[in-house]
Amino acid sequence: MTTGRRRRQPTDGIVMLFVGDGWGKSAASFGYAMRSAGRGWATLVVQFLKGEPWNAAEAASARRLGVEWAVFTPATSWGAAQPQALGAMAWERSRVAIESGEYGLVILDELTHAVHAGWVDEREVVETLERRAASTSVIVTGRTASGPLVSAADTVTRFSAEKHREKRGILQ
Repeated sequence: MTTGRRRRQPTDGIVMLFVGDGWGKSAASFGYAMRSAGRGWATLVVQFLKGEPWNAAEAASARRLGVEWAVFTPATSWGAAQPQALGAMAWERSRVAIESGEYGLVILDELTHAVHAGWVDEREVVETLERRAASTSVIVTGRTASGPLVSAADTVTRFSAEKHREKRGILQ
């Protein structure tokens, strides 16, 4: 689903994987969403783990710029009665967007957790990434990633927690 304004598309999409125990993976991907929207590309963020309250400011800002922001739980998916069902809904939305050719960027926030927990089939994810529309870039985030996901990515960036003072300052 795209907005009514005309959207340009990139010519050569890539798959980026942001993993590790450090904070900032989602924030980095959201920065790419802003760049994508600024270029006029149709952009979608799908959150597999965190509900609306986790990224309320980011979601509100992104939506003002025309970024679609799909959330499937009001709190967290791991606390839901049926996390597999939430994972399936989020994955179906993601798969359709990735294959459609309508989006310049699709962000799969915390997808690696959903794969690791068994809520989303890893083989299907890898196959979808491999057959994505040529003009669509995909960013996958999460703490860990298996060999097949790493192999499917064009770029892998690892975030490590060297020092972090939790949620103080700008994160409060």
